[in-house]
Order: sequence, then structure tokens, then C-alpha cells
Amino acid sequence: MFKRTILALSVVALTVPAIARAQESATITMRSGDKVSGELMDLSGVGFTVRVNGAERQIPQNDVAVIDFGGSMSDADWAKIPGSRPTVILRSGESVPGRLTDIGGSSPLRLTITGRGGTRDIASNEVSHIVLARPANAPAAGSSSSSDSTNANLASATGGGIVVSARQPWTATGMTVKRNDTYSINANGEIQLSGDASDVATPFGSKSGRKATNAPVPTAPAGALIGRIGANGQPFAIGSGVTIKMPGDGQLFLGINDDGFADNRGEFRVDIGRTTTRR
Repeated sequence: MFKRTILALSVVALTVPAIARAQESATITMRSGDKVSGELMDLSGVGFTVRVNGAERQIPQNDVAVIDFGGSMSDADWAKIPGSRPTVILRSGESVPGRLTDIGGSSPLRLTITGRGGTRDIASNEVSHIVLARPANAPAAGSSSSSDSTNANLASATGGGIVVSARQPWTATGMTVKRNDTYSINANGEIQLSGDASDVATPFGSKSGRKATNAPVPTAPAGALIGRIGANGQPFAIGSGVTIKMPGDGQLFLGINDDGFADNRGEFRVDIGRTTTRR
């Protein structure tokens, strides 16, 4: 009886790790455009481990373009990706620049994203897409669909700063700031806030001076460049050509002061530099 008990416990001990092993349903789009659907399990030196039809499969990381936790990337999603920069698109619509460097935890997975501002852990159930590269069948970077023809009358955003799309509420800068640090912020470009071609805003806000009642900063003009610290920070107005003392510690997000984004067009380009630190 004693030997049988030891044997039974040994079998349980061996099976527990397999049951607890991390996995999350995902579709992987290869750089070639081919797709593989299965359970995403791990990321190691040899690449991604994926369980496909019950069998584990190793996929080299350099062969992977996109990991989707749900639907495929839309043209609007691709419009959020600057060039070939690795980017994570959250279910909230926010985009987080950075590369997937580790997978841990169980369900949901813990995804470690490394960018200019350091590392950040994000739960897989908060993520829609992880973009490592553009597959062969993706829209070309900077390409425009016919629905973007109204951008022709907008002042183009120039420079190599952070791209803040008018089509999403918030854009992660990848910069971690400290309370009372001061930063200079300069932005350029114009965005269109509705189907009305004359409803245009600069980083200072709507040219007509209109406001959006349900915008994050209702007292600021619609379409103005705004910011917040962290996922739940209080939004604040920015504009352009300003020096701002940061109100908290965490990652800086930039946004568009609007209450609807589906029909917006255009983008701002934002340059940020730290000036002094209060001690």
C-alpha cells in the first residue's frame, strides 16, 4: 500500500506542471503571410512554442510578423504602426511601442514588452495584436486607402517625433516620467475631427474653437493634444510649444481631445525633451 501511495503521488507531481503550463489561443501570421492558429505557450531562444492540434511546434521568432489574440489586423490598425516598429495594440485601442521579449504566467499570459522606456508586463487578455514586422500581404507603411482622401487638405505632420493618430484615444510614448520633472513638448500637423472637411484641429485644438462635451478634457478645445500619466491618470491639456511639469510617476500617454475617433483623419508628430528635474 505504501509503495502504491508513493507511485500515485509521483504521477500527480509529474502531471501538475503540464496542466499548469501557460497557453493562450492565438493566430500567428508569418512574414510570408501564412497563418498558424493554436495555443501560444512560450518564447525562448529558439522562438515561439505553439501547440497546434495537440502537438507542440517551434516557430523561429524571425519568421513571425503578427500575433493576434482575436481578429486580424485591419487597415486602421496598420495605420497605427509607424514604419516597421514593433508595436503592441491593446483592446482599448491604445498602441504601445516595444518588442515582445518574454512570455510567462498562465492564463492570461504575462507578456513582457521592452521599449525605449524600459519593460512593461501586460496581460494577454488586454492585447489585440502584437506586431513584430509587416507580413508580405500587409498594407505598405504610409499607404492610404480611398477613405483617407480627405487628408489631402490637412497640413501634414512632419519630423521624426512620436506619431499620435487621430483615430485612437491614447498613444503610449514609451517614456517613463517622474512627478515634477519638466518636459518641453512641441507638436505639428493637423487632424480632421469628423466627416466635415472644415472640422480641422491643430495641436492647440479645433480651428473653430468648438469643444467636445464628453472629451477627456472638456474645457479644452476639441482635437487638442492632451496627455495623461499611466493608464488611469487624470488627462491634462498640452497643445504645443509648452513646458509641462509632470503631475505623477509613470508612463506618459499622448491623446486627442475628442469623444469619437472612427471618422477622424490625420496625425500629430510630437517631440518631447526633458528640461529640468525638481529636487
